[in-house]
Amino acid sequence: MKKKSVNLITAVGVLVVLSGAYVGVKAYIAKQEAADTESAEEENPEIISIASADVKSIKFVIDKKEVTFEKNGDSWVKSDETAFPVDQDKMDTLVSSLNSIKAERTLENVEDASEYELDEPENTITVTTEDGGTTVIQLGMENDSTSQEYIDLNKDSSTVYVVSNSTFSSFEGTLYDFAKSGVFPTVDSSTVSKISVDGKDSSYVIEKDENNFWNITGDGETEKADSAKATSLASTLSSVAYASYVNYNCAEDELSQYGLDKPYAEITVDYQEKVEKESTDDENEAENGDEEVSEASGDENQADENADSETDGSESLDEDADSETDGNESSDEDADSETDGNESLDEDVDVADTEDSEAVENENTDETADDNVEAEDTDVTESDDEAGVETADTESAESSEDAEEDSEPETEMVDRELVIQVGDQSSDGGRYVRVNDSNEIYTISEDSLDTFLGKTNADFWDLTVSYLSANNLDTLDVNYGGEDYIVNVSRETSEDENVETSNNETEDEDTTDSTSSDVADGNDVEGNAADDNTSSGDLTGEDTENTDDSSSTASTTSSTSVTLSYTLNGKDLDSTTFTTFYNKLINMTAQKRLTDEFKSNADPEMTVKFTDIDGNEMEVEYYSYDTNYYAAVINKKVYLVNKMTVKELFQAFESVTGEKEKNESAETADPETNVSTDNAETETTETSEDVEE
Repeated sequence: MKKKSVNLITAVGVLVVLSGAYVGVKAYIAKQEAADTESAEEENPEIISIASADVKSIKFVIDKKEVTFEKNGDSWVKSDETAFPVDQDKMDTLVSSLNSIKAERTLENVEDASEYELDEPENTITVTTEDGGTTVIQLGMENDSTSQEYIDLNKDSSTVYVVSNSTFSSFEGTLYDFAKSGVFPTVDSSTVSKISVDGKDSSYVIEKDENNFWNITGDGETEKADSAKATSLASTLSSVAYASYVNYNCAEDELSQYGLDKPYAEITVDYQEKVEKESTDDENEAENGDEEVSEASGDENQADENADSETDGSESLDEDADSETDGNESSDEDADSETDGNESLDEDVDVADTEDSEAVENENTDETADDNVEAEDTDVTESDDEAGVETADTESAESSEDAEEDSEPETEMVDRELVIQVGDQSSDGGRYVRVNDSNEIYTISEDSLDTFLGKTNADFWDLTVSYLSANNLDTLDVNYGGEDYIVNVSRETSEDENVETSNNETEDEDTTDSTSSDVADGNDVEGNAADDNTSSGDLTGEDTENTDDSSSTASTTSSTSVTLSYTLNGKDLDSTTFTTFYNKLINMTAQKRLTDEFKSNADPEMTVKFTDIDGNEMEVEYYSYDTNYYAAVINKKVYLVNKMTVKELFQAFESVTGEKEKNESAETADPETNVSTDNAETETTETSEDVEE
């Protein structure tokens, strides 16, 4: 027992010693951390601490000139030019950088400030606070190897502080780095209808016609433009942005500094912008308000009249019931008078008693009728009240929906014009620009401008050689291999009747397929049907009559379809064979166009003349140009087309004329012509036997 007690006391003693040691170590660590922190603070002392809210003005050097910004209420202004568009966010960032600045090193007892270029500081920052205090910071030499900068405070060069060279980076830049820049106008490329470029190197106009197709005009000629290239040019407008801000208020006599007195080029864009509709004037709004009030009052009066009429209806029902009661009472009086008469004539007492009993029964019956009428009146009134409440709720819901619709602002599309004047090249690699005769001058990158200025009308030419839809083709004259061919197009119009029922189901009486035609897709039917997909079905007169089981109605509409057929030199021509060739013909695309004059000593290998249904003609000739190209000549325009593509066109036309099949038959024929008839019959017999096996 003693031994156990000794062990317990020993354990407790050890625990106390360990606890004391733990507390001592913890206190030592805390003291050491505090000492380290104090040492660190001594090593990196805070040398500048200015609250942003206390700053009244700040002056520093920009572009070798002292500029002062001061607080005017909640906004920063340039003290000598209050109209200058100061960037408020930029100034807030600049001032907040002075909240706490610590020195990484401190050099004391400095005798020669020129060693740190503080005799001629790179910049001098003067901060004035609301209490009139002033702090002057001179920025000296930068040490690129250590990324540090030497400064002094309040022009005391005997103590030099070393800080990070990024500490005062927000004070760097040009004057317009502290200006709030505008943004380039937003243009929806889908609404662009015209782009004009008038430049010293090139000028052209690209615009949409009434059919929404792009055309290019240059050198006095207008022709169809490549749709993809024109659309890409319009889309570029959405990515144009200003590179830098140069002048917020450029006078006319200052434009020459930027080459904008005689612009290098001018870009004009016609487009549309969606805007909210504006009301005509306040009087119309007031009149509309009065009309709404009048309508509301009219609705209330109408509701009151309806309520009064319902009440009158209830009262009339009550009056009818009362009149019935009065009639019953009159009957009772008659019965009483009859009874009295009988008594005066001294008739039989039993008869009088019987009549009295009947009168009593009649009175009871009349009272029951009165109760029923009153109950009916109560039901009618309650029903009318419920109907009125439901009507009011419905009208309220409709009014809420109308109010929500009216609250949505109406919009409309308005025409806009964007004019970009382009001047001289700027130091940032772009060009000076002025937009819509604004006084503000910006720069735009050369890459963005080259999209417009680095082009000519030839860059937007449509390289499709000859396109005419078969829907508009009347005849096609072809000269190939020294032979003349003519393809005539015939059209057969048919009508299809479609039955539309009340549940929007459509049935066709004609089972003939109606297929739309576009030769570019290889179809030979030109369709104007109301529906592309039709179904066949029978419809009798009984189907359109209303019966007890169905009240559906049916209406019949008709659509027309045009079927194209072709003949070659008066003989029927397979549609598929012709459209295969015609697709290749009208979809022929060149790789480039010749701008030089083209002359050939040889005749064209193929000449095609299109005649449309209006009698207009278009002729294209295909010449062999070199080993890589054929020259397709049309209206004095020379297209260079890949030679293999033209060869495929020739082969397709040979299928139309039947020459291709003849050539293939000749190539596959047996080269040995002196084969005996017996051998031929023997081979035929053997082949037949092989087939049977």
